[in-house]
Amino acid sequence: MTLRTLSHLAILGFLFSCKTQLTTVKPDENYIPPTVENKPSTIAMSIDLDIQKLENSINNTFKGTIYEDNNIDDDNVMVKVFKQQDFHFTIVGNTISCTLPLKIWVKYRYQKSVLGVSVNSDYEATGALNVDVSSVFALSKDWKISTKTAIGKYVWTEAPKINAIGMTIPVTFVADMAIKSMKGKITASIDKAIADNFNLRNTMDQTWALMQKPVNVNKDFNIWLRVNPLALFSTPIVGTGNRISFNLGLSTLIETSVGSALTEAITKTKLPDYQSVNTVKPDFEINTNINVSFQKITDLAQKFVVGKTFDKGKKHVTINKISMFGEGDKLVVVIDVTGSVNGTVYCLGNLEYDATNQALKITKFDFEVKTRNVLLKSANWLLHNDFLKMIEPMLTIPLKDQMQTAITSGNTFLKNYQIRKGVTLNGNLNQILLDKITITPQAVIMGGVISGNMKIELGDLL
Repeated sequence: MTLRTLSHLAILGFLFSCKTQLTTVKPDENYIPPTVENKPSTIAMSIDLDIQKLENSINNTFKGTIYEDNNIDDDNVMVKVFKQQDFHFTIVGNTISCTLPLKIWVKYRYQKSVLGVSVNSDYEATGALNVDVSSVFALSKDWKISTKTAIGKYVWTEAPKINAIGMTIPVTFVADMAIKSMKGKITASIDKAIADNFNLRNTMDQTWALMQKPVNVNKDFNIWLRVNPLALFSTPIVGTGNRISFNLGLSTLIETSVGSALTEAITKTKLPDYQSVNTVKPDFEINTNINVSFQKITDLAQKFVVGKTFDKGKKHVTINKISMFGEGDKLVVVIDVTGSVNGTVYCLGNLEYDATNQALKITKFDFEVKTRNVLLKSANWLLHNDFLKMIEPMLTIPLKDQMQTAITSGNTFLKNYQIRKGVTLNGNLNQILLDKITITPQAVIMGGVISGNMKIELGDLL
């Protein structure tokens, strides 16, 4: 063997002796079961009802002759009451008011005795008057609108008079009789028209059932929304001009999920009884989960970390592969390296949400204890913080676009969303606040709340 050959062998032996094979132990993979937040949210909703259709319904009920008494023999009076023009309603508080413009025709039988003989004379007259009608309305426990309609004062715009025997006899008392007789018919007809047209119970039943069905609000990003309503309450009904409105408060568990579907597992509940409250807060907070799959985290980490080389003096390692799993509330990062040392190192850290930069990042990043002990014996130069500092920023997962997409998609969904015919949902999502992170076998779940406001318009109930 020549001196040159011996030299080459010595160099090769030196090089191989500089390479260290790491024998590390994989940490136990385990997970803390995710807890379900059962904090109910309150969604404020407004119901706004236009009474134009109510007017149309009542005007269709009362056409032409709305009352007549054709029997003159019982009280010497015949009366017919005609509608002069359409009725128009106004609302103040919980009272619907209307002035009924009516025309009255009267036939009055004047009787007198002449030499023991009864002589009858019939006289006719017409007149016009405005009659005030008011209906006080309220919601009953079963979500039905009840009313109590009453006839108020009336004013003659043209008082009827009958000329008889050279005397002018006022017959206002005849009109009083007519109004008294038709009072029951008018009030009953208005109450019935309101009950028939304001079918709030049916609408609330259907709305309550539909709200509990999971909805995929964005298929591209797999964003889901589900409502599990618990209770429903309302401020007293009020009205202004020709509209009726009241505010609803929906106490509910609301879930949103980004990245995984929500199922129909929740048992649907029936519409609860109506409850009255003084005020309802206009804003809401929705419990939400944003799921970031391990596949996505790994793909991003592979993109930015794999192929990176760390040098420490004459020593160096190149990262060939990276993967992750959970150990309780910690994230374990598995790094395969080659170079001055070959093998696998295990690092771990805490996952935190950086609200300022809207990103998921790892903190307190360090070598796992058993891996650290191995490195102390065979490759302590890797324990230098620069190796971890090189990797740590590359494990940050930006979520700004994903969260903005969730808000944008939610707002698109909440803009004039028709729950059913005549029932429209409008709302606005303001921001997402994340405050809890859970590591599961498939994904990192970040829990928090979405704040915003919502309004349900029931403007086509009539």
